[in-house]
Amino acid sequence: MGLGEIIGIPLSKIPYAKEWSWLQIIHFQGSWRVLRKLEEKLGDTFLLVNPLKLYMKTSNAELATQITARRTDFTKPTEGYDLVDIFGKSILTQEGQEWRRHRKIVGPSFSEKSNRLVFEESLRQTEGMIGLWATQGTNTKAELRVVNTPEDAATLSLHVICAAGFGVPQVWPNQTEENLDQKGLQAFSKFKLTGEHTLSFKDALVSLLKHILWFVLFSPSVLKSSPLKVHQTTYKAFNECKMYFEELFDLKKKQIDLGESEEGTMDLMGPMIKANYESSTTDSKIGDAPSTTLTKKEILGNAFIFLFAGHETTANSIHYSIILLAIHLSKQRHLQADIDSIVGSKPISEWSYYDDMPRLFNTMPGAVIHEELRLIPAILNVPKGTKGDQVVTMDGRRFMVPDRTFVHLNIVGTHRNPRYWPEKPNEFLPERWLPSQSTSSSITIIDKKEEGVGKEVSGADGLENASFETSGSTSLVKPVKGSYIPFSEGARACPGKRFAQVEGTAVLSALFHRYSVELDVSEWASDEEVEGMGREERRKVYAKAAEKAEMIIRRSEQIITVQMLPGDRVPLRFVQRGKERFGDL
Repeated sequence: MGLGEIIGIPLSKIPYAKEWSWLQIIHFQGSWRVLRKLEEKLGDTFLLVNPLKLYMKTSNAELATQITARRTDFTKPTEGYDLVDIFGKSILTQEGQEWRRHRKIVGPSFSEKSNRLVFEESLRQTEGMIGLWATQGTNTKAELRVVNTPEDAATLSLHVICAAGFGVPQVWPNQTEENLDQKGLQAFSKFKLTGEHTLSFKDALVSLLKHILWFVLFSPSVLKSSPLKVHQTTYKAFNECKMYFEELFDLKKKQIDLGESEEGTMDLMGPMIKANYESSTTDSKIGDAPSTTLTKKEILGNAFIFLFAGHETTANSIHYSIILLAIHLSKQRHLQADIDSIVGSKPISEWSYYDDMPRLFNTMPGAVIHEELRLIPAILNVPKGTKGDQVVTMDGRRFMVPDRTFVHLNIVGTHRNPRYWPEKPNEFLPERWLPSQSTSSSITIIDKKEEGVGKEVSGADGLENASFETSGSTSLVKPVKGSYIPFSEGARACPGKRFAQVEGTAVLSALFHRYSVELDVSEWASDEEVEGMGREERRKVYAKAAEKAEMIIRRSEQIITVQMLPGDRVPLRFVQRGKERFGDL
């Protein structure tokens, strides 16, 4: 825990103290709480100097680009990552040569083939979520009242990463074992607890993620011996997950030994094990050649990171996107028009990653995902630290950043900087991402229907380019380099970026292909009262619901990622298209 948390959290509870500029600077939530208030006073880049540490915060795209490109000059501080290293070191928590070792092994898993699997699984899981909603309360397929959207979005994303990433399919509470369709590893479903397990794979993961902050304070051994029930629950979830990861490791290793390939999954764990197997064979021939391997603990650590980071961040993005579309009904109609022009009445089961995903991504579905992450990024700042004195350039001037300066790339401040986002930077305008005078049918599609095509081209992050990342007059607008960094940038950009983009685009497209979403206004008017209202009355009552929804969004906080406060909810009403109550607003 840093100085900002130790001092900032208690002082921020005092009403008048909230206005102190220095407190807003050191508090890690400051850039979100006051948006660009500090930048208006101090400029886009400023330093806080004290006897213990130099701290620099920047919302300058030019500087951010230099910092992320110069990986050895501006390194990632790895202190404080014990929280996510509970199973072993991972690509997230390593730097320098160790990071390169992890990246070389895990990077190839995030390929074009993987994107297709994520697209298809996301569509299936969206239909599963809708099916669950239809069984709740008095809901029907025509009208779905949903209160637990964040939990359901988290479940959906967890299902996607489990199935597409690890070959461990999961089912919704209303589904049966038959829904697994004989795919993947059946022993990891909730229907077949094996060995010493007392929790299913999914239940263990959900419980562990719910209680993960305890690992900031205590080691697993301390939690195991603690008499507190919450600590016992936390350790039980940890131990169950550890057993499942080890079993998955053994299964994957056996498949490799037998020469079997994993069909229908990215198989995130397999390549890590395979690299060890191939390296051991090569090393016996080469002698002193350096091996490129991961230990078993490191493989388990990376597996956990993929599950953790691969579902929570995407789930929050989907959740916020749905709420923003419910608040801004005209944007939702534009979204649906683009979806209709691309897939028409084609059943979701017939949607194609290669044919439909590029068009969906480069029109309103992709634009909505981009705009949501611009306004509400998964994390508020990207941490960096200088290794030696570093000279940088801003606006034609050279500056020296001293050795051991802690740097925050202010994602929120950069994403709302009017220098890069001149048109209403604080408003939800997904159209800003759309090229002028473009139509969804005229998007140029890169033909990559063969699994191996495209591997010769890599993005700035060193990963294989995706077929939906088109470049032309009908592609999404590319902002000034460094001005849009929700996944960071450069070599250390999030390797799951395309995974998240594909999942978010697929889920929104599938959901809004069939349904419209409206804010539930029952706090202000009953269904009967709404039926009797004229257009102006309905506009006023909807404005009240929208104002409250925006207030709830604005009081979100970054716990591990940015999310709504515990207990905060934005009730929603999904209706079959054509049956909207507020569609004319």
